[in-house]
This record gives sequence, C-alpha cells and structure tokens, in this order.
Amino acid sequence: MAPVTEGAAAELIHTTQYRTHAVRGTTAQAVLRYMNAHPIIDPDDGPAYANLTHDHHLSMATFAAGGVCRVKNLRFTWRFVLTLPKAVDYGAMNASTRSKWDAFVAGLKRHEETHRAIFLKCGKKFVPAAERITAAGGCAGLENKVRRSIERAYAACMSEQRAFEKRDRPRILGLAFVQAARSQ
Repeated sequence: MAPVTEGAAAELIHTTQYRTHAVRGTTAQAVLRYMNAHPIIDPDDGPAYANLTHDHHLSMATFAAGGVCRVKNLRFTWRFVLTLPKAVDYGAMNASTRSKWDAFVAGLKRHEETHRAIFLKCGKKFVPAAERITAAGGCAGLENKVRRSIERAYAACMSEQRAFEKRDRPRILGLAFVQAARSQ
C-alpha cells in the first residue's frame, strides 16, 4: 500500500481585540471605589477590574484512506477580547496617582495577557494532537472524537488558568495603586 500523501493542515488562529471600561475618580480610593461599584463583568468569574473573554470555532474535514479516517484542514480559531479600565478623569489626577494608575493598568494588562498566553500554549498542544486522531472503519465518529479530545484538553487548560489566577491575584492586589486606595 502506498503511503497516505494527504496530510492534515492544522491551524491555530487567534485574534485579540482590546476594549476599555471607563472608570471615574481622581484619587486611588475614589477610582477603586468606582471600580468596585461598576466592575467589568466576566461571564465566567463575575466582577473584575479587567478581563479576557474568548470564544472559539473549530472546523475540520476528514478523509478515509486504507480503512482509516483521518483529519485534514483542521482550523481552531480563537477570538479574544481583553478589557482594561480607562480612567476618564486621568488628567485631574495628581502625578503620584497617575503613576500608580499607569502601573496598575500595566499590571492588569500583563495579567490578562498571561491568561491569553496560557490558552495559546494549550492550543499549540491540543490542535496538533487533534489532527493526529484517527478512526478505523469510517469517518462518522471522527469529528466527535476530535471535539471530545479538545474539550478534555480545554478543561485541563482551565485548571492551569485557575492556578495562575490564584498565584497572581496577590500581586495585583499588592500593587501600589490598590495599596494607596486602601490607605486613604
């Protein structure tokens, strides 16, 4: 039997859209109080100072050769939306508060971009693994088999996300802006 020459072409494609969430106040305490009263609502985790939402789409085709069904043209597209707070009264803040605010937003951005990086690291593992899945006989169940594999890998990835959140939350809450808000 000749080797199968039709190869899978698995792709992980991602985009990130940045959005802002307006917050008010000229002191760290006023801004944080506003942020607590008017948080960004994360669909999975509830109120947040910043967040990363995402959705994905999986498409694939299959082909049979030599009694084995294989994946081809697998494409996993991930769309991320990263929302950060934006101080609408930024110009009225004193220099110290602006500096602490800038560091706070940079810390939030780094936190959310790390979440995105964890997702992408996971995707770089599970997308190629999914393209290697085969099914003997026909192709009827291969797509479901691939989807279940990705769902299991995604669940494992969410465990990594929760572990990162637990590790990094104290750093965020320890930033100078939050500490200044608590001490005012």
